Amino acid sequence: MTSFSFLHKLIIKILLVTVIWFGISLNQVAFSKTDTTYSVEFRLNLSKAVSQHIFLPYSDVVFAVLDHSIQPLQLVPGPDYIYSGTFTAGLDSGAIYHYNFRINDSLTETVMRSFQAKPGIVTLSDWWNDDPANRTTFLVNMVYARQDGMFNPATDTVSIVGTMNNMQGSPKMQRVDTSMVYSYTYTLDPGTIARYKYRINADSGGLELLYKPDRIIRVPDTLLKVYNDFNNFNPAKRLITFRCNMDYYIKSHQFYPLSQYLDIAGNFNGWGANDVLFIPAGDSIFSIEKYLDTTWFQHGPVEFKFRINGDWNLAELPGKPNRNYSFHDTVNQNPNIFSCYYNNLDPSTPTPPWVTDVSIQGLPIYKKNLSGSYSYQNVNGIPEGLSTYRWLRSDNAQGLNAMPIDSAWKITHVVDTLDIGKWLVFEVTPKAASGDSATGKPVQVVTWNSISAWDVGIGEQNTIVVKVYPNPTDDFITVSAPKEIDRIEVINALNQSLLIKENIGLGSFKIQIGKLPTGFYLLKATAKTGQTGVVRVVKY
Repeated sequence: MTSFSFLHKLIIKILLVTVIWFGISLNQVAFSKTDTTYSVEFRLNLSKAVSQHIFLPYSDVVFAVLDHSIQPLQLVPGPDYIYSGTFTAGLDSGAIYHYNFRINDSLTETVMRSFQAKPGIVTLSDWWNDDPANRTTFLVNMVYARQDGMFNPATDTVSIVGTMNNMQGSPKMQRVDTSMVYSYTYTLDPGTIARYKYRINADSGGLELLYKPDRIIRVPDTLLKVYNDFNNFNPAKRLITFRCNMDYYIKSHQFYPLSQYLDIAGNFNGWGANDVLFIPAGDSIFSIEKYLDTTWFQHGPVEFKFRINGDWNLAELPGKPNRNYSFHDTVNQNPNIFSCYYNNLDPSTPTPPWVTDVSIQGLPIYKKNLSGSYSYQNVNGIPEGLSTYRWLRSDNAQGLNAMPIDSAWKITHVVDTLDIGKWLVFEVTPKAASGDSATGKPVQVVTWNSISAWDVGIGEQNTIVVKVYPNPTDDFITVSAPKEIDRIEVINALNQSLLIKENIGLGSFKIQIGKLPTGFYLLKATAKTGQTGVVRVVKY
């Protein structure tokens, strides 16, 4: 009985060890499997490649080609020569992947792109070789000009006069089928502002909108159709005027009217149809006139927001409902006019202060000195009072669950041993010197990297570059320099200069890095004196 018990126990132990080992093996297999919750969707516009006969849609095929030994993905054709495909085999969380496109097995793009795998699907929209078509088609409806006796399609012509042809006028516009719509197409540089009007018979007497501002659009890097009624006359439409006061944003150097523009995006123009607001000389109130179909009387309200540079990241009222307006018939001297301050920053209304351009200057290295930096804003003109600061530690790059650091209540902080391996968070709470709404909301920013125990050899010379913000960024950075800068380079991890600007000068200037791949870069500034300074920049 005793020997049987011993044998029985031995068999049970062997079985338990086998089960445990087998379970561990299964877990190892499970954990070694690729994370299938990360995937990427490619959308490639081949319309220009088709027009240039680089790609033949009825015989050629196109692939998305990735690194990491991933098999090329053949894209599927769609409307307007947009080819798409989704790679769903799984990507490694947070990994950087490089890719480009290839036609058949022979023609590969000269550009290389990259993306970072994130939860869900990353959607990438590109043009072949980053070369967009940039075709803008202008269409004008001449129905009512004909009814008024201004235009005879049998004998008259219509053209477009604008900045795209140095105000000399285009060749005659072509009639679309048997309609009274006339069309002409230009290849315009994306990002440019085009001003124009229509004209009958190349005669100054036939110019529309006399004594009124030019029509104005911003050209996107895509195909665009712009539809107008001659002289803006159409019995089925009514006028609405949008006005937006940018006075505070201009005075606080958050908006530069000479280099930036303001547009309106709403449910009446597809949420961003390149409708740019017009600004009279020496004024700060931007306006635009739009003619909306009378069906909006019943289908309203009109919903919209104003945006800087057509960018939703710079749109007003972030996280708040859209503006709305009840469009009505313009009878009894009751015009449709909507007026506001951008972001509702009305100087006559008590408003708490806030801060912008919050950043951390200095290297995240043991014993180094870090300094918080920000710009104080108060629409009521009340100067800054005793704003408060604090530093916190976090276990993650997002600054989540950060814990305050004892006695770290100054704008500067010397990195100590407890900070090593952590991310530091700088927080500022703006306070006005007086007023009913003296305290604003706290704003935090996280170091671009965890704190290191040693210097990796790249210094930051603040005598050359005193401020870089926002950092991290996904679009542009502003650089402040106390010395005259001769040259700026943006350098990647392979020590390649991806962006170079020269003869910059003194003061603050912006550098657009939105098209660079996600990652870490060095911004190297060289002064006229030959001195250099290097600052790390994070593009996300």
